[in-house]
Amino acid sequence: MTEQSVKTTRPRRAGWRGHLIALGSYLVCSLLMLTPILPHFTQAIPGGPVAAVDGWQNVWNLWWTQQALANGTSPFHTNYLYYPDGIPLHLHTLNISNGLLVLPITALFGPIAGYNTAVLLAFVLTGMGGYWLALRVSGQWTAAFVGGLVFAFSPFHLSKLWDGQLELISLQWVAFYALFLFRTAEEAHWRNAVIAGCFLALIGYTSWYYLLFFTIYSILFVLIWLSVCPKRIGRLRVLGQMGAVVMVGGLLLTPRLAPALQLLFGSAAPTAISAEKSDRVLGWIDTTLVARSANALDFWLPSPLHPLWGKDIERIGQVWHPNIAAWNVSLGYVALALALLGGIAAWRLAWRWWALALAGLVLAMGPILSIGAMQTSVLLPYALLLRLPAAGVANRPSHFVVITTLVLAPLVALGLRWLSERLAQWQQSLFLGGVIVLLAFEYAPPLWPRLYPDVHPYYSTIARSDGALLEVPPQLESSAPLRAQMVHEMPIVGGFIARIPDYPFGQNVPGVRQLWRLKPKDGGILNSRVDDPLVALNFYNVRHVVIHWDLLSSQQQRKLLSALDQVLPGATAIYSDTNLSAYLVPPVALQPFAYLNTGWSVEERDDERRWRWMGSDGDIVLVNPEPKAIPVTLRLRAESYLQPRTVKMVFERYSLGEWVVNQAETTIVLHLLVPPGEHRLRLQAPVDQEHDGRRLLSIVLVEANVVWKNRAE
Repeated sequence: MTEQSVKTTRPRRAGWRGHLIALGSYLVCSLLMLTPILPHFTQAIPGGPVAAVDGWQNVWNLWWTQQALANGTSPFHTNYLYYPDGIPLHLHTLNISNGLLVLPITALFGPIAGYNTAVLLAFVLTGMGGYWLALRVSGQWTAAFVGGLVFAFSPFHLSKLWDGQLELISLQWVAFYALFLFRTAEEAHWRNAVIAGCFLALIGYTSWYYLLFFTIYSILFVLIWLSVCPKRIGRLRVLGQMGAVVMVGGLLLTPRLAPALQLLFGSAAPTAISAEKSDRVLGWIDTTLVARSANALDFWLPSPLHPLWGKDIERIGQVWHPNIAAWNVSLGYVALALALLGGIAAWRLAWRWWALALAGLVLAMGPILSIGAMQTSVLLPYALLLRLPAAGVANRPSHFVVITTLVLAPLVALGLRWLSERLAQWQQSLFLGGVIVLLAFEYAPPLWPRLYPDVHPYYSTIARSDGALLEVPPQLESSAPLRAQMVHEMPIVGGFIARIPDYPFGQNVPGVRQLWRLKPKDGGILNSRVDDPLVALNFYNVRHVVIHWDLLSSQQQRKLLSALDQVLPGATAIYSDTNLSAYLVPPVALQPFAYLNTGWSVEERDDERRWRWMGSDGDIVLVNPEPKAIPVTLRLRAESYLQPRTVKMVFERYSLGEWVVNQAETTIVLHLLVPPGEHRLRLQAPVDQEHDGRRLLSIVLVEANVVWKNRAE
C-alpha cells in the first residue's frame, strides 16, 4: 500500500450498510458490557467505589438539569445547594451536554435511567466517532471498525465508567471533533471548520479537562499538519480554517467560559489541590500531582479492571500511585502491536498520528519523570502548564492519555489494513475475527457492581415540603445529600460539588453554625437584644433538621446534643431511629438580629475577655425582618495591630466615613437606619503579617453591642 493510496482512498466501500453494521455492532457490544445493569436500568448504576460518590453526583447533574429546564431557569446556577444564595455551577462537572442528550429519558423515567442511557450512548457514539476517524484515514471500513472498538472499549474509557465520571465517559465529542478537525486540514472547507467548532463547544460543555486537553491537541495538530500542508490548499488557508474552528467554538462556549473565568480569577476559588495538605517536589510541584500522573511503566501494564489479572495489577498500581484511584492508562498489547505495524507500513502518514500519540503519553506523565515507584528530577513539558493561569484545571495529568487512545484508532486501522491486504479474502474474515476475539479477551470488563441510591425512607415523607433542609453533620464530600435531595426535592444547607466554595451561611448564621460546628455558643463579643437561633432559622426559612447519628463519633454526639438543646430547646424529634433523627424548626415571632460574618478569625479568649481578629475586611450582618426600616445603634470597641490604623466603614454601598483605631482600646458608636432584609456593615483596614507569618491582621474586635430601636417606640 503506497502513501498516495492511503491519502486518496475515500470511504466509499463502507456505504450505509457498513455504517449500520458498525453502529449495530457497537450497540450490541455496549449492551453486552452493561448486561449486569440492564435489568435494573431505572434503579441502579454501574461502577466501583469511586462511582458510589462521583456516579451519584452525575446522576444529580442530570436531575438538576431537567429540573432547571422544566422550571425555566438556568442550569448553571442552583438554589438547591448551598442555600439560601445558591451556587454557580460553571466550574462544576455539570456536563450539561449529557443532561440535554438524555433529557426526555430523565423526565420520563428518572435520572438513574438518564444516567445509564448516557453511558450507553457514550460507548456507542464513541465507537462510531473512532470508526469514522479511522475510516477517513485508512479507507477500509472493517479495519476502521476495529479502530473504533479500540477507542470505545479502551481500559481508560472503562475505568471512567468504573469511577462513575460521566463527563469523562463521554468521549464521543472528542472523537467527532478530531474527525472534523482532520477533515478541515485535509479539505480546507468552511463547513468542516464550523462543525469542528461545534464539537469543540460540546467538549467544553462536557468536561473542562477534555477542553484543555484538546485545545493542546489542536495546537499540536495544526503545527504538524502545517508542516505537510499540500500546496493546492496552502498554509494560510489552513490557518484561516483553524481560526474559524476556534472562533465558532469560543463563541458557542462564551455563556459558560466567561462566567467560569470570572469565578477562577475574580475570587479566591479553591483549587483541587491544596498546598497545605501536600508535600513538595523540587520545591514547587505537589507530590499529589505527581501521584496523579502516569509513570513511564503504567502504559505497558495490562488493564487493572480485567476479571482475571486485574487484582494483581491493581496492587502494583496502588504501590506506584498510593491513595489515587484514576491511574489506569493501559493501552493494550493488541492495539499497540497493530498501531506499531500501521506506523511502519504507512509511516509517511502515520508519523503525524504517532507524534500526537507520543505527545499524549509525555503529557500524561505529568511534571516530572517517574519510572515505577522511582521519581526522578527530570522535568517534563507538563511542568510548563503549571506556570499558566488556572493551572488547577489540569490537575489530572494522567488523563492526557485520552489523546493517545484516540489516535490509536486510525493507527490500528492502518496496521490492520496493511495485514488484511496481504491475505486472501477468506483469510481476511478469519483474521479479523481473531483480532476482535483477542481484543475482547484483553479488554474484558469486570462484572459491573450495581450501585443503588440507598436513601433513607424518611426523606420521601417530607418530599417537596416548604423551606430548606439542614443535615448534620455537613457532608460536603459525599453524594448522600444529593441522593436524598432527588427524593425530597428541597433546597439544602451545603451540598456536594466539584469545588467546595466558601460558605459563610453555614459557618456564621446563628442556629446553623452551632449545629454544623457541633459547638454550642458560649457567649461572644457581639451582644444583641435578640440572640435566639430560632429567630435566624425562621428568618432564613430553614424548616427541617436531620441528624445522622451514624456519621458522628460518641464525642461528637455529645457536643451535638448540647448544641441541639441550645438551638431547638425542648424540641422532640418527629422521627428517630438508630441512624437518623429529624426535627421540625418551631415557628417563632421574627425580630431583628445581628451576627459576625466573613473576615473574622475564630474567637480567642483568656480568663477575663474575648476577642476576634480581623484581616483586611470584616462583615457584620444586620437583619431586619420588619416591613419598614428600623433604627439601630452599634457600639464597637477595638484595638489595632502594631500601629494605629484607619478603618473604612461601608454600609451596603454607602460610605460611613473612617474610624482611626489605636493600639489602646478605641470605641465608635454608629447610628444606622436598617431597611427591611439582610444588610452588611463592612470594615476595611490595611494589614500586617503576624509575627509567626500565619495570618494577616489589622484590628482586633473586643466588643460589639447592637441595640435595635423598640418597635413600640
